Amino acid sequence: MNKLPHPLAYLVSAYPATSHTFILREVIGLRERGWPVSTVSINRDRRDPATLGEVEAAEQRNTLVIKDWPRWRILSDLLSTLLRYGTLAVLGALVETWRLSRPGWRGQALALAYWLEAMLLAGWLARRNIQHVHVHFGNEAALVGLLVKRITGCLLSYTIHGPDEFHDAHGQQLAAKVAAADHIVCISQFARSQLMLFSAPQHWHKMEVVRLGVGEDFQMVEPASHPVLRLLCVGRLSAAKGQHLLLRAVSRLQQGGVAVSLVLAGGGPDDASLHQEAARLGLERVRFTGPQPREAVRALYRQADVFVLPSFAEGIPVVLMEAMASGLPCVSTRIAGIPELIADGRTGLLLPPGDEDALFEALLLLAGHPELRQRLGQRARAAVHEHYWLERNLDRLAGQLLAMPGEVHHA
Repeated sequence: MNKLPHPLAYLVSAYPATSHTFILREVIGLRERGWPVSTVSINRDRRDPATLGEVEAAEQRNTLVIKDWPRWRILSDLLSTLLRYGTLAVLGALVETWRLSRPGWRGQALALAYWLEAMLLAGWLARRNIQHVHVHFGNEAALVGLLVKRITGCLLSYTIHGPDEFHDAHGQQLAAKVAAADHIVCISQFARSQLMLFSAPQHWHKMEVVRLGVGEDFQMVEPASHPVLRLLCVGRLSAAKGQHLLLRAVSRLQQGGVAVSLVLAGGGPDDASLHQEAARLGLERVRFTGPQPREAVRALYRQADVFVLPSFAEGIPVVLMEAMASGLPCVSTRIAGIPELIADGRTGLLLPPGDEDALFEALLLLAGHPELRQRLGQRARAAVHEHYWLERNLDRLAGQLLAMPGEVHHA
């Protein structure tokens, strides 16, 4: 069993990313524990470095972006990988690529692209003596990781979040990815159960729950008397987050004479339709901030009375952990891993997904009972500190990565 932190490559479809700051925190935390972590992204982060914080800007500069590979080097690097690992390994990975590809010419073309990415990455890892690849999410990046293992024989581990992987488990070839992995980190018991559903029982022993977490940078918000109930929703503006439903509930509060405001922080495909819906409903105090850096999001928590996330589909949202760590009462839905985070009526309020009446009633209840808001917020922070504290969970993750079967040869 390997006992020392070893060179580790974190492979993600997009890194760093506004909506995945928890991966950034994880990478930094592992480095602080002695792990030499290199970051690899399939796609380029298109954000202007001038708009990023110092840490994110540094990660953006130092991350290998596979799609930015110098064109003049591709052929020589592919040949180098072929010579290093041999025809059998390279062709075996290519056959695996075709086997796992989606049907049709487009699926085969994408599969070939993933194989080429895996070939380039395999050579890059070898030049740096990195023999362990860890992938966040079970998407196409996980397939690239699988192919890298087929070529190099490296250790392969995943962190699986959901829900996207579970909505298309067959198309994402989850069973094959589980079979190829040496270890799988699941962010919730729900995520583990879904992986078990889509994989063979002989692979279930690989799956361990390690929860995400937040740290001391989220401070307790002191309750303040304010004439307007200040609601906050942080997250991608997309159908899965249920923000259209939230606008309707806020409209009903406004019509009922409740002084209420709403801040929607994030960007995404529903941006235009949410603006239109807010205008149609005649909402007077709705503000769209667009995507925000970590520092700005922390400030938004400090300026809110209630955090609301009426999602239809989720893994287990880190923004809920952040809001709870800030001492905000949270309203969310009883789906996926969220009930593992929020105990309904004790550390927050959970509703049936898609239930506008229940959302309205919950917000109306909190509007009229500031003492309930304070009590829920205090209990929420205590619960996060006990079960979702970043430093403790990073120790668990590091321990599991060390305990993986297989051998890493230190340079």
